[in-house]
Amino acid sequence: MLCQKPLISVLCACLSLLGACGSNGDTDLTALQGGDLRFGTLNEEQVRRMLETPPEDDRPFWMINLIKYREKADYADGRETDLTGREADALYEPLEFLEAIGAIVVFVGEVDDTLISSDGVEWEQIAIVRYPSRAKFFELVQNEEFQARAIHKDAGVEKSLVIVSELEEVPEAPEPSMIPNPATPSDPPTLITHLLRYHDVAQYPPGSDEPERSGREAMALYESAATGVALEQGGAPLARFAIEGVYVGDGRVWDEFRINLFPSRTAFDVVVADPTRQEGQFHRMAALEDTYSTAGTSIIINRLSQGDAGASDGGVLEVTDNGTGTLCATNADCAALTANRCVGADGAGFCSVEGCSAGTCEGSYVCCRDCADFAADLLPFEGSACVPAALSSQLTDAPACTCD
Repeated sequence: MLCQKPLISVLCACLSLLGACGSNGDTDLTALQGGDLRFGTLNEEQVRRMLETPPEDDRPFWMINLIKYREKADYADGRETDLTGREADALYEPLEFLEAIGAIVVFVGEVDDTLISSDGVEWEQIAIVRYPSRAKFFELVQNEEFQARAIHKDAGVEKSLVIVSELEEVPEAPEPSMIPNPATPSDPPTLITHLLRYHDVAQYPPGSDEPERSGREAMALYESAATGVALEQGGAPLARFAIEGVYVGDGRVWDEFRINLFPSRTAFDVVVADPTRQEGQFHRMAALEDTYSTAGTSIIINRLSQGDAGASDGGVLEVTDNGTGTLCATNADCAALTANRCVGADGAGFCSVEGCSAGTCEGSYVCCRDCADFAADLLPFEGSACVPAALSSQLTDAPACTCD
């Protein structure tokens, strides 16, 4: 469901970044290898590619994280713990380090179903962070305080793909005249992701009379059949990313990552069952060498629809004159502020004005209130609170709350 987890707990628990580096400050492969990673293998070629990027070509990039947690945390030093994998990874939470270099979390979603997985891995969470540059990223991973937390990520994460990518332009989809299967409280908006590796030459079955074409060309034929069907149901691309390389993975190479948003799971299922789309599936199967596809309804953070997909001139949140946006762990951290309520969970959140009304929030914050009964118990505030405008859409899509 929408906001199954407290809304703002994601401001740390879902910042699944890389803690893979050594303890010295030298910018070289030795410093950045970090010994043995149990959740994946550091790709030396990709590290070198990033390190050798000339300053004049070093522009923002997006780090995509696919995460599978351990059922129970397993610390490499053998310490005893009752933590789950998620709980251990939450101790990692490098929020202040991201803020310091101008990095920003632009997307976090929980995975309900892994629809396609060639190796049987079932991902649990997808997070995307926008970094201002590769140089700033390496400044982060060489920070000794940041490195010290990596033990918690290693203990909590069973497997991860950490992928360096650049944002591609997504054509603006036309608004459907009507949505046949809109969102409801029991069937909220559904996110579908695809991690794709194309064949150089499309692999059609023996005996096929299809001419030789590239995997990408075969995928385009599939899309010509499927896109119209998806649009009729209100489904459309949210973001596409061209992959530069895998930073941590399992040796496989990937080409593209796609995120599509459907108004409901019913709408997606109608598209999957459509005969026109199924006929086009013939080309999709020929196009792809490997793929993961996931579905999820808990979209925790979504800043991908903003300009430059979440570009920011500073930290993760704006801090206003009354203190809204100040990072906090408990209400005590906000006690001296007008925004004296720590909105969040699991020891991580931001100071906010609880009990706000329409038009009273400062800066880029809006007042969310009048929440539906089904959502009230799931929210990290009571009654009303000032919430970043970028997050407020997740409270109104169902609809669950009224926001300015």
